[in-house]
Amino acid sequence: MNRKLVIGVCIAAAAASVAQVPDKHATPAATATPAFPSHLLAGAGACPPPAWPREALLYDLQGSTTLSFAIGPDGAVVQPLLLRTSGWKMLDDAALAGIAACRFKPGLDAAQRTGPYPLQFNWKLDGEGGVTPLLRAGSCRDSPRFARFVPFDAAPTSASGVLLRLMVGADGVPWRIAAEAGSEPDALVADAVDYVQSCRFDDDPAVPGARSASVTGRVLVR
Repeated sequence: MNRKLVIGVCIAAAAASVAQVPDKHATPAATATPAFPSHLLAGAGACPPPAWPREALLYDLQGSTTLSFAIGPDGAVVQPLLLRTSGWKMLDDAALAGIAACRFKPGLDAAQRTGPYPLQFNWKLDGEGGVTPLLRAGSCRDSPRFARFVPFDAAPTSASGVLLRLMVGADGVPWRIAAEAGSEPDALVADAVDYVQSCRFDDDPAVPGARSASVTGRVLVR
């Protein structure tokens, strides 16, 4: 499977870091929001794209992070603020780290520095994706605490339940199950991980193409 990373950023720059993930490559695209002060940047390469988190790449996590920021007297970014989450904290954290690395001209007047300036990082995997394993109907054990596990294909669209990412082995057994950091109490997360461990997944023989081993979804609480 040959997928590419497309990160919508403030200015074209070098490829994002995807070391230790040799089958996926980065080709960030430059998509500036109109209000982004590109004319105030310190120079070429002054606002490089963020490194795509390796953990996010492993699980094919995608989404859009919207931020705002102001510029300090020395040209450094100040007051970075998350306006809209991608649904994944690791992508949002990488976006915040990315804008913090940008450098603008020092000595700008207060009106130019204040902002706040908006910026959106679009974390998108481009190209042909693998066929996601399907949850085997009725395979998850009955639970008095959880109603069901609901997989989704892209960024999470609901805030309810325990947000999980996992890998699926050739035998359909989930492994490397991880929860979104800080999304729910530790005890609930541990129980949700244990619940999903009982689920089984199958490849869909009716859908052609390379297979993916990653699944994302939510465990819904009763």
